[in-house]
Amino acid sequence: MTTLSLLAGRVLLMSSVAAMAMATTAFAQSTSGTESDTPPAPQDQESSVDEIVVTGIRATQRNSIAVKRETATIVDAIVNDEIGSLPDNSVGDTLERITGVTADRFKGNANELSVRGLGPTLSFSTFNGREVSTAGPDRSVAFQQFPSELVNGVLVYKTQSAEFLDGGIAGVIDLRSIRPLEATPRLQAEWRSVFLPKDAAIEGRDGLGYRANISVTERWEDTGLGDFGLSIGYQRQDQAAPEDYYITNSSFIPCSTAANNPGLITGTAAQQTAAGTSFNCALRPNLSTANQAGTTETPLYFATTNRAFQQKSTSEIRDGLIGAFQWRPNDRLDFVLDAQYSNRESLESRNMLAITEAARGIRPDIIGGQGNGYSDGALIRYSGNSNIEVQLEDRLREEEYIGGGLAARWTGDRLIVNADLSYSQSHRTELQKATNMRSGRRVAYTLDATRDEVPSIEFVGFDINDPANFLVATPASNTNYARYRLTTDREDAIAAARVDATYDLGEGLFERIAFGARYSEHTRTNDANNNSDVAIPIARDGLTAAQITARANVDCRTPFQSDDFMGGADTNIRSWALFNNDCLFRAYTGRDSNPLLADSRGPEDTDVTESIAALYGVASFRTEWNGIPVSGNAGLRYVSTQVDARGYRSQVLVVPSTGGAAATLTVVPGTISEITGEGEYDYWLPSLNVNFDLSETTRLRFGASRSIARVGIEEFNVGITPIVDADATTVQGVLANSQTGNPQLKPLEATNLDASLEFYLNADTIFAFATYYKWIKNAAFDAVQPFTTSIIANGQLVSFNAVAPANDAETRHLFGLEVTGSYVFSQLPAPFDGIGVTGGYNYAEADFEFPDPSAAAPYVDPANLRGLSRHNANGSIYWEGDRLQLRASYRYRSSYSKPNSGTNRSVAAAGYLNLSAQYDLTENVQLKVQALNVLDERDVMYKPGEDAITEVSESGPQYYAGVRFRF
Repeated sequence: MTTLSLLAGRVLLMSSVAAMAMATTAFAQSTSGTESDTPPAPQDQESSVDEIVVTGIRATQRNSIAVKRETATIVDAIVNDEIGSLPDNSVGDTLERITGVTADRFKGNANELSVRGLGPTLSFSTFNGREVSTAGPDRSVAFQQFPSELVNGVLVYKTQSAEFLDGGIAGVIDLRSIRPLEATPRLQAEWRSVFLPKDAAIEGRDGLGYRANISVTERWEDTGLGDFGLSIGYQRQDQAAPEDYYITNSSFIPCSTAANNPGLITGTAAQQTAAGTSFNCALRPNLSTANQAGTTETPLYFATTNRAFQQKSTSEIRDGLIGAFQWRPNDRLDFVLDAQYSNRESLESRNMLAITEAARGIRPDIIGGQGNGYSDGALIRYSGNSNIEVQLEDRLREEEYIGGGLAARWTGDRLIVNADLSYSQSHRTELQKATNMRSGRRVAYTLDATRDEVPSIEFVGFDINDPANFLVATPASNTNYARYRLTTDREDAIAAARVDATYDLGEGLFERIAFGARYSEHTRTNDANNNSDVAIPIARDGLTAAQITARANVDCRTPFQSDDFMGGADTNIRSWALFNNDCLFRAYTGRDSNPLLADSRGPEDTDVTESIAALYGVASFRTEWNGIPVSGNAGLRYVSTQVDARGYRSQVLVVPSTGGAAATLTVVPGTISEITGEGEYDYWLPSLNVNFDLSETTRLRFGASRSIARVGIEEFNVGITPIVDADATTVQGVLANSQTGNPQLKPLEATNLDASLEFYLNADTIFAFATYYKWIKNAAFDAVQPFTTSIIANGQLVSFNAVAPANDAETRHLFGLEVTGSYVFSQLPAPFDGIGVTGGYNYAEADFEFPDPSAAAPYVDPANLRGLSRHNANGSIYWEGDRLQLRASYRYRSSYSKPNSGTNRSVAAAGYLNLSAQYDLTENVQLKVQALNVLDERDVMYKPGEDAITEVSESGPQYYAGVRFRF
């Protein structure tokens, strides 16, 4: 970000605060305020509105507005008083209807959430106020695991208070389940059928699935043992998550060469070198003299080593269970035992057509940045040559979440004490089974992306739909492989205990004080890359590898699976030759699976324990200033964190470079051993929230705080991956490119200023304007700084500086503006008085600089804060009558950074439109229909410019219809 942009941001923030201060003065002069000790209740402009009993969308909106107004911090919420009322497929979809909250997409649905567009790692997620474990590689919670039918509220706190769990700079996302003694007794069940056109286009599939749930809330009061309440809900989902992909390798290569004759794929090695077809493109001055002769100089462009089209058949079964048991033996004691369970099993069958040597023999025809409107260096049209593969893969992901806890409350005359024990565990395994068939020769081709982000490709003399063309006469290593891998076995667990107390001080400036303590242990283990691969068909039964491959090519053929591959794209790649993955695997190996390794330990494995102890105190106050009621709180939180990490290293043999010969580094088999590391840090986190009730309808808020957001827990892994520096002349120098983690990483820390001006015109109407500024330190960079560690090299323990993540020493700046509105046109004549609108917009700007770790780094700008979208917007328009409810919701998110495989990458801007309708057939029966992603929006990723496409995902719309019963 430029200095001018930062200056403009500061001016904008100060101008906003000044405007709010002016509003304070104006309202102070025009209102007399209130002498009430509690915040003024929402007032309607027309008394008739107060007498209306509202339900459905409008009731949810009223509850949400009330929560926003009555909370001491800046918060946005969607709350209903009964389970199963939120009209979304997951909590992620529900949260996207909150201003400033946007989701990353996974399988066409909202998944990891960002608050105010600041990325999932800067937010902190809780369930009933407790930290939530996650099965992902970082700390981002996969909200898909929480079915919205079993959650009755979501709150997003955008300013901090000392009693909040530490870990969120952008905000705290809290999911709420029902406390049965405070909820309406209810029995409800729902069935929704789903139709997915993308899935229906797959052979043997009908595109149909379902979501079903049943829940009950009941209470028994005034028994001999007190009051009892029970709430329990179960949800099951069985549906596909179809997607068509165009994918490239994200690690782009900077090139300035054009092959003399890219179509020459025969002849001697010398002839192919002279044609420029036998090697990858590169920066021309770096090529050998012979290879330079085979090319001419071009403007800089970025090539990728692999391009693939992927058709995917999927199935997913998810079971979710949420329950709570509440016991109130008397007016002073209250106990709640709650639990959550989610189990997801998803199977993907991936069929890919791959250009496996996509950087070979390139002659560019259109390079972006030459006055043609494309981004600089984007390779838009070119010719090249490559082996072509049909790659097949079945990937089974199983993910289980278990969470819950026991909460107890004692209420005295002035003192309230809460105690809470909780546990949360997530476990994910991912099993991969893959095979391939390769073309018998390299194929010349021309790729053209002028018409669409998904390119068209003309293959010279090669029919990609003819299975006979994918046959290697003499199989070699990995020309015909059978891979069987447990790629992920990750377990994440959080155990915590906390005690909180609140004391009512009575009359005076300070109304109450609260204090508490919490201790938690967060453990993360990940056994990655348990690989059991066969690199060449196993000769057996008198057959050679070549004979086995030839027979499999005939016996394992199968029709292409989809008749609508990339139906929304202007590409000529609609199908290709296909083989059965299980059939090929049995042919290559003689069995259905390969035995996994008994000892799969490796440097990529993670074993980390993070222990956190926290203390806090906060005081709530209420007073008047110039006749204006003022309320809020001030507090301080102390946090102490200890990190213990275990990893693995193997012994290595190192031969430094001498006499110009390249250095070598060899891992010694069977010498793996454990290595440990530790880190610790302490923080004092103050917070202040001040609210001015300017009138019965207007509130002005200010917030100031210091907060932290912890880095991904797997960044603490201390395992060592040896990588050679071939030019180094010392043992330490040869090892200097080796990679490891860093248990001494500090969290991001931020100083935050917030302001919000909120107008509550009636129970259905709110307009709010917020601004915020953050000074952030310690952003974590991936593998860019030396980190001292040790390894056994040539039989001796050697200390050296490996490459590891490190904290950014610079203080970065982030500012933003946010607008929220909700209005019901109740003054209009019927039936138009049922129309309502809600919406929000968030603008965020920051000056982070994350260098690209790939070879493209010298030619591209660093990435901004990961997950930061400059523009986020959501809006809904609905109509609600006596029985019918209609809603249209739109969500937009501008482009943002989403790194992948050690390289910077961005997600293109996208907008999604969802439609829903509900009709109360009777008091107890409700019909529902939904249409999601009705605009058939695609997800697009790019690097290093917006026309250098790395991924296009097309999942298509989803249609739901069902019935809900309530008693």
